[in-house]
Amino acid sequence: MAARRAGPIPGPGRDPRATRDRGLRRVLRRRPRRTAGRFLAAAGGHHAPTDFGEHTSTWTEPLSTSYRGVRVTSHPPNSSGIVALELLNILEAGGPPPEGVFTTDADGHGRAVADSRWIHRAIEAAKLAMADRDAHLTDPDHHDIPVARLLDRGYAAELAARIDPNRASSPESATNPPGGGTIYLAVVDATGSAVSLIESNYLGFGSGLVDPGTGIHYQNRGSYFSLEPGHANVLAPRKRTLHTLLPGMLFREPDRPWVVAGSMGGDAQPQVHAQLVSDLVDGRLDVRTAVAAPRWYVEPERHFAPPAVVRAEPRFGPGVLEALAAMGHDVRVMASFDSGLGHEHAIELIEGGPSAPDGSLAATTDPRSAGLPAVW
Repeated sequence: MAARRAGPIPGPGRDPRATRDRGLRRVLRRRPRRTAGRFLAAAGGHHAPTDFGEHTSTWTEPLSTSYRGVRVTSHPPNSSGIVALELLNILEAGGPPPEGVFTTDADGHGRAVADSRWIHRAIEAAKLAMADRDAHLTDPDHHDIPVARLLDRGYAAELAARIDPNRASSPESATNPPGGGTIYLAVVDATGSAVSLIESNYLGFGSGLVDPGTGIHYQNRGSYFSLEPGHANVLAPRKRTLHTLLPGMLFREPDRPWVVAGSMGGDAQPQVHAQLVSDLVDGRLDVRTAVAAPRWYVEPERHFAPPAVVRAEPRFGPGVLEALAAMGHDVRVMASFDSGLGHEHAIELIEGGPSAPDGSLAATTDPRSAGLPAVW
């Protein structure tokens, strides 16, 4: 293999230039559509050029909920943003956290939840929200998703009332695979305008297929489809599967972002994001401390199994993980800052943002992943 060197990449460079000169819609009608169909058919796929010509992207309104007075927004279905919002609603419906819930972490450098009862409640809320995801979440053009009910406060209270404060519940059955392969980008400019952007090819390097003519590599998000007849997310033509992607923003004022954040890590994403929101709102932590705080998430032990295993870092306070195990949780202790515990990047607009007097920004990337805050 020749050494890499600076210079043009003729194949992949052709389509961005054409897009710039002729517009995306015209370009998609032509060469990439034809070459994608031929390449994927040769690789064993059941694709035709017309499949790509029929694609449409959509502009949608974010979903939101209020968590203890902070508006939390995310992307609507077929995204898992609604899962994080429902989880937060259930958590809030159970009442405020106990006094002194946050303390110094086991390393002595950050903050951690020190009350096993609070973590237990959040784990149980995550199980309930993930069960609703598996029952309902899919392409809204193919299935009536009860968004209003899933975000209803009364429904959250019903679910919160099902949580035994002293005992782990048996997990609901799941129909979706674990995994991840996602990047997240948060941007804030000098006026306080913000972008929360996420992209994923899914499992590591997606399908592993790269078209040498265009440089396009193909994702395998279709792995999330169910093959169970009658399931909301069953595989069907011209249908988008549910996905785990979760960009978001938090607002303390109606039209001014407070925190721009998003999570990565497959099924962990809504759980990681909800923990960040709780750490910021309940713990009043800054974004750096909140992102680095000890983390847990509940996951399936194997492909298509119920989410039953609680993976957690050892940096929680003394006795916390032992107490969770005594409640019946199957706790698997991972290494501190293990990449498998999901990732979250965030920017906080301090004092209303950079356009406000004495306003400033605080940006952080997750120490469990590769990332870098940049200023220019």
